[in-house]
Amino acid sequence: MAKILIVDDERDLAEILGAILKLEGHQIVSVSDGYQAIEEIKNTNYDLIMMDIRLPEMNGVETFIKIKKINPTVKVVMMTGFAVEDLIEEALDQGAYACIHKPFDLKKVIELIQKVINENKKVILIVNGDNKTREEISTALTEKGYHICTAKDSDEALAKLQDKYYHCVLLNLQSAGINGISILEEAKKLYPDIVVIVMTDYGLLEMLKDEKRLLVYAYLKKPIDIDELIKLLKDANV
Repeated sequence: MAKILIVDDERDLAEILGAILKLEGHQIVSVSDGYQAIEEIKNTNYDLIMMDIRLPEMNGVETFIKIKKINPTVKVVMMTGFAVEDLIEEALDQGAYACIHKPFDLKKVIELIQKVINENKKVILIVNGDNKTREEISTALTEKGYHICTAKDSDEALAKLQDKYYHCVLLNLQSAGINGISILEEAKKLYPDIVVIVMTDYGLLEMLKDEKRLLVYAYLKKPIDIDELIKLLKDANV
């Protein structure tokens, strides 16, 4: 399910599109101009904005540029029923996710929204040598909408880090086959902004010198409290 803002002064079209997307299980809010859209973005986090390029007073591209300053990461799909190639090109240059033409191919619209939902999911790498703990955390976070990858040892963790970007690493500091320090250093070397949460007995924190501790976002004492972990992830914007 996604939270979607529809911005279109064609009320009938917006209502029909909104009704169809609600049937797909999405939360829908509709507004009719750019000023209302900006106020919505100030107060609510949306997964996707579907915005008409031609809006009264302030067009969709101008609105999009202002919205980016408020929420740089929100995905915006521009909609148009007119030949406005210059505005379409400007919107895409400014970072619009896509541009779709009216009348809509609803199947393609639904596929596009699902693609956005999948891309919006945060990807977490769980590095833990204990199969049971790894699976329990993976299951709990998957149920919360996260994409999860796992690694059982240092070799697997380092290979996966080099293969793709992760928003967060949940790292067991020390267990069989895992050198937590080397994984921490490599993760931060590859992706300086990556969130690293260390799972450890507090006594093992002595393994980390002060400069290494600065690389860690937070520490969780084992056994892991899932509610505490999810709160940490939300606080870290993961």
